[in-house]
Formats: sequence, C-alpha cells, structure tokens
Amino acid sequence: MNRSILIVEDELVVAGDIRLTLERAGYSVCGIARSYNSAMEIITGMPPGLVLLDIFLKGELTGIDLAGELNKRDIPFVYLSANCNSSVLEMAKVTQPSGFIVKPFREKDLLVTLDIARYRHDYKQQLKGAGGDGLKGPADPESMPVKKQRSSVVSGFPPPGSSSSDDPDGPGLNGIIGKSSNMLRVFGLVKEVGPLDTSVLILGESGTGKEGIANCIHHLSPRRKNPFVKLNCAALPHNLVESELFGHEKGAFTGAYDRRIGKFEQANGGTLFLDEIGEMQPSVQVKLLRVLQEREIERIGGRDTIKVNVRIIAATNSNLEKGIAEGKFRLDLYYRLNVFPVVLPPLRERKEDIPLLVSHFIKMYAEKTNRPTEGIAGEALARLMDYSWPGNVRELQNLIERSVLMSNDVILKNVSFISPVQKERQPEAAGGQVKTIAEMEREHILSVLRTCKGRISGPGGAASLLNLPASTLKSKMKKLGIEKIYKG
Repeated sequence: MNRSILIVEDELVVAGDIRLTLERAGYSVCGIARSYNSAMEIITGMPPGLVLLDIFLKGELTGIDLAGELNKRDIPFVYLSANCNSSVLEMAKVTQPSGFIVKPFREKDLLVTLDIARYRHDYKQQLKGAGGDGLKGPADPESMPVKKQRSSVVSGFPPPGSSSSDDPDGPGLNGIIGKSSNMLRVFGLVKEVGPLDTSVLILGESGTGKEGIANCIHHLSPRRKNPFVKLNCAALPHNLVESELFGHEKGAFTGAYDRRIGKFEQANGGTLFLDEIGEMQPSVQVKLLRVLQEREIERIGGRDTIKVNVRIIAATNSNLEKGIAEGKFRLDLYYRLNVFPVVLPPLRERKEDIPLLVSHFIKMYAEKTNRPTEGIAGEALARLMDYSWPGNVRELQNLIERSVLMSNDVILKNVSFISPVQKERQPEAAGGQVKTIAEMEREHILSVLRTCKGRISGPGGAASLLNLPASTLKSKMKKLGIEKIYKG
C-alpha cells in the first residue's frame, strides 16, 4: 500500500503535530488540507495512500462529504474527531471508514489504527485481484478475507481454562470449532489482531462465545504468559463495579474492611476482558476512559497513582450506538474500545457448523459422565439443524449435555429440548411479523423458568440450565421485563 498520507484537519497546530508523528514512523505526508476543496486539489493531483480526515472542516462541506469522494476513488480514510452527536456519528458510520480516532489521542493509538487500516485495505485489494466480491467496505471486519484454513475443526483457539500452545494451528488442541465461512472470517481476524496490542471490541448475541474469542486473542498475544482477567459488568451491582476494576483502600467506604486489589492491577502485564461493557454506568465509563488514556489508576480512597500495562478486550450483546444516542454510553469510550471490532455470527447463521459442534460436545460429555454415546442419529441431527437456536452455541452445548446424560445408547436418538422445537426458519409473532432476537430470548428464558417452576438459582435452577451466573440471568430478566413475573 502507498505509505503517503494526506492530513485533512482545520487546526494547523494539530495537523503539524500529526505530521511529525507520521514522519517519525516512516510515513510520507503528501499534504495538509483545511477544507474539502483544498483536499480535493491534492487528491486529484497526487492520490494519497490513506487520508486522516477531520469531520468538521473550514467551509460548508464536511469530512463526511469528502469521504464519499474517497470511497469513489477507493482511498481508505480514518476519521479524526472530537466528541460529536449521534446524528453525525450515524452519518460517519454510513461512509464506512477504516478507523475512527477520538481527540485527544496518543501517538501509539494513531499508529496502531493506521496499521489496521492499511491491513484492511491491502486485503481488500488482494481479494479484488483474485476476483473476489464479498467485501462490503474497508471498515467491515466481517467481510474481510481470511488466510487458508483447514476445514473441519479449527483448533488452537483454547476456551477458558484450557492450555495454550505456541503453535496456534497445532493439531489435537481442544479449540473453538467451525468451518463455515462466517467463522473462518472470525478466525482470520483473531489471528491478525492477536499479536497486536490494540483494544478489541467483540460483538455478538448471548451464547455466541465472546469470552472464548477473547481468551484466544490473549493466547495469541505476547501477553499470553501473563494474567487473563475477566469482569462481567452486568454481574455486579453498579456501585461495586468501580471497586472491582480499580480496587480500594481499607476504610474507603462502609464495608471496606481491607485493601482490595482491583482487576486492572491483577491483569497488569496481561489482558483484562470486560464482558457486557454496555451495562457499565457512565460514571465508571469516565474513569475507564482515563485509564485507557493515561495508563494509570487510583484505588478508591487512595492518593497515589499506579501505573498499569493492560490490554483491554471488551464485549457486548447490546447496541452501543443506540446507547450513545440515548446518552447511556460515551462516544469517546466507544471509539477507544472499537479500534478493532470482531463480530461473532449467531448459530442460525453458521448452521453448517452444528454437526461439528454436536460431535465435539457428545465426545466431551460422554467422557465426562462415563456414558457410551459416540454419535447422533440422522433424524435427531435434522431436528437440531431445523432449530433457530435463540441461545446460540451455549444452548446447543446445554442440550447435548442433557441428552447425553439421559441416554444409555451408543447413538443418540433423542435430543432433550426444554421447549418445543421451532420448525420455522424464522419464527413469527402474532400477526405474521418476524420476532426480534429479544422476543425469542424472552420466550426461551420464560420456557426454562416454567420448567424450573420459577426457580432461578441453585441446583436445578434456570441459571444452571442456561449455563449463566444467576446475577447475569436476573439482569437479562430485568431488561426483558420478566423480573416482575419470577423472583427468586
């Protein structure tokens, strides 16, 4: 890729600082433009390899207007912007940038973002040269091509608690399973971002395996020998999340009987995985943003700052952009985390992986429970292939575990669904309208609760059957309006 960069920025002091940073890193700055028109003059005369683009420029036309021209000419661009409102954010997103950097930013953040933008554009060009046509745009990580992979089981992406290997493609490792094109794209992204030190945002529905992917990224990074620390932001009361993250000193608040070392200090030198980041309160988001910028924390009740070296991987099943529009999630934090997004497909969009997953889970639970089961009958597998899987891979795993426990046969003939199998590929609500994911999830949780006679926690409770912490299930129930029906 052409390493020349055009800086389109109306503040000359900022543009000058960026120029110095880029030139020290070996880039060639082909010009600085303060307006749409001056930028177009440079682009027309000598097209740059990439454009750093401020949204608000001198004159009537904005960086978003210029982005349209850049897309026509197949020139990748990265937005540079201070905090902006939701309508501007939505317009910027439509232009499919190769990155978005929020001012003020660190030199390292800028250079990593440029590396990722160049990587995306290079692969897009390679795919075009090979006659491919599957790309939606340079900023769409789902559409990025992948390197050649073995079909069948893609191993070497160890799930939580398993051992890792220096060879991520080594045979015989118990890893994340898939051969579908959707999952191969995910594996390609994971292998590319793993060795980097940038923040990653993992997006996907509940049960798609976000924690497993986060663990894979950690084990593919230079930090693999250091801690991988997890925090579920929805599993704790909001007033305890700050203490869990940053720690506290003895006597900092009522009940603080001892000093607590927070997750950031525990993860020092390693990776901190923040699950369900969309549930984090705005007051904690501000402090998290400061840590990402300054790389230092203060324990609650403490006076000293503590330097930390932590890679952040965040995950969510919620729509953060909607949260930004509603004022619940900070735009600047969103772009700090969303340097490299990885979107996990729901199981209904990777059904060709179901036979592989079923085989894996049968072997795992047969060995664990000393059952004779070795395979599954064609009719039973057909039922699994026909189901919509609102609970995704987690639901399939739980179903196979129950089915193996209830079987004494070598071939699994019956699969233990908690609720009737939905025969339609797209379940319909009353009036013929397609149900939303939230509606399907609500029905599934209600069905499990009815089976458990309303019991949420403890042995035989709904949380156990759904393989969720009871606190997480209660949080979901609250969001889905089930809390008033079942309490326990």
